[in-house]
Amino acid sequence: MPLFGLGTWLSESGGEASESVLAAIGCGTRLIDTAAMYENEEDIGKALGEVSGPLPFVVTKLKSDSHGAAGAREGLKASLSKLKLPAVDLFLMHSPSGGRVLETWKEMLALRDEGLCRAVGVSNFGVAQLQGVKDAGLELPEVNQIELHVWNQQREVHAWHHANGIQTMGYCPLARMKQIGKTPVAALAAELSLSEPALAIRWAVESGFVTIPKSSNPERIKENAKIMGMEDLGDDAMRRLGEADAGFKASNSVNNMDLSWDSVK
Repeated sequence: MPLFGLGTWLSESGGEASESVLAAIGCGTRLIDTAAMYENEEDIGKALGEVSGPLPFVVTKLKSDSHGAAGAREGLKASLSKLKLPAVDLFLMHSPSGGRVLETWKEMLALRDEGLCRAVGVSNFGVAQLQGVKDAGLELPEVNQIELHVWNQQREVHAWHHANGIQTMGYCPLARMKQIGKTPVAALAAELSLSEPALAIRWAVESGFVTIPKSSNPERIKENAKIMGMEDLGDDAMRRLGEADAGFKASNSVNNMDLSWDSVK
């Protein structure tokens, strides 16, 4: 799974999402992240149909109102139809907030075993929810996609992931630009002659997190992709960035990580 990709939340259907995907692939980006909730899978499928050569790694997600065995199966098949793919590389449960997590997860594992997706995971799951899946004796998710950036480094969850073989995938790597220019990260970026967004994205990649900055601007997409060719930031810069963690929440979805297991299982 590539460590760097394109996020498509709020990339609209009708051309914007397609153009964003094609711009990203043209810059060498090898991962595209979408979701049924984003309502742009059809646009992304159109873009994928125009790709010559190997397709990128494609991630999509099950809507919370599609939980349950039947909903998960129907949801994935609907996504595959819109994406015009026989299978996606990674299928995620978008949030535990839809409830019936164990029933839904069992069906997602079955869908993987049937070849309709190559891997399965979750999104916006906290430690208690992951522990609940483990305590039920089920195979753990291969990936958990959570809000994660230099201003909210999610150390507890990542430590649990590391101990249990789960890949950490972070959305909002730029905290939706709400922290730009407001913290010591800005000063460090200036010292290193980097833009603050480039520094934040590079921190995520060097930390071993899959990161998916969202943009529909071709020039910004190109600039974001350049971080993969950068030199390592170095131990001192990574240490200073580690000290920037302030638990800042850019998305309300992160609050789903705190839902009690009993309320969602």
